Amino acid sequence: MINRSSLRILLVTTVLCFGGSAFGQDEVRYYDRAAKKELAALGSIQEESPAGITYKAIAGASSKEIPAGDIVDVIYEVPAALNQAYRRARADERKNPVDAIKDYQELQTQLRGDKYAHAARQIQFKIAIILAQQAEDDPAQAPAAIGALDRFRKEQAGGWQLLHCARALSRLQLLKGDSVGARKAFEDLASISGIPAEIKQEAELLAVEAMVFGKQYADAEKRLQSLLAALPADSLQGVRIRIELAHCQGASGKLAEASKELELMIAQIDDKSLKAHAYNALGDCYQRNAKDREALWPYLWVDVIYHQDRREHVRAMEQLAKIFEEQGNKDKARIYREKLKKPER
Repeated sequence: MINRSSLRILLVTTVLCFGGSAFGQDEVRYYDRAAKKELAALGSIQEESPAGITYKAIAGASSKEIPAGDIVDVIYEVPAALNQAYRRARADERKNPVDAIKDYQELQTQLRGDKYAHAARQIQFKIAIILAQQAEDDPAQAPAAIGALDRFRKEQAGGWQLLHCARALSRLQLLKGDSVGARKAFEDLASISGIPAEIKQEAELLAVEAMVFGKQYADAEKRLQSLLAALPADSLQGVRIRIELAHCQGASGKLAEASKELELMIAQIDDKSLKAHAYNALGDCYQRNAKDREALWPYLWVDVIYHQDRREHVRAMEQLAKIFEEQGNKDKARIYREKLKKPER
């Protein structure tokens, strides 16, 4: 006879085998800050907002909140008749993005009712993100991607995806050299009524990073000082702002002072994501001062050791590909471009 414990294990294993939503469950994939790794949770999503997701786990009675910035992906419950099509769309994301867009667009026409509103919102987001990824390789696709992201943020103001949408939109703007547009994407997010304080702070800081990209160093430094004054200097966000202050200083020509400050912070920081951010800032400072050879080492530290934060890892690999290309090392440049195309999970 199968006892209750064995039955629970069997149920969880079966759900995992069928892609996370076979029995009316949602699957949330997220970065766990305490464990410092990506985890997956099966359960029922109870609430969504720009702050994140609240879900009740399949194997427990308590609810858990996951901040929006930590969410990697969500696989939602869909009607049983659409499970196969949903799985095919997710598989095509990795194999054939063009087919994935068609798959998701077909699913959009079939998802109806309030019960599946969150799934429909995620599918709209998926289409916009895939378009954005294509635009990174083909700038001709950028207008369509920017339009899709812009529509999503205007139509889906209650979703956890807003921060991720702003990041993708800002990234496309920066790729075409539009630092003003990149800054506006985050400023618009920060200005949303009722936006959680953590998301507002994140958006404000990312807006300043866009200002640094646009070489608005004096204005960026003023904004950073203002943000820092409202936070404990030793908080994670406070440390990140101090990193950006040094980044701003180094990018504006004060390389010696900036590199000294960043190296000091790197030695003191334990959080791997923040350490990667500091290394990338140091690499950027060297690059802005035409010292590409010196910039290689900070980026390599992120690639080899401090690659846990996907965004920071991508940032480092992009710069490594660029530097190797400029140095005429096409083989290494190609290796990093291929690594950038690999899926996150």
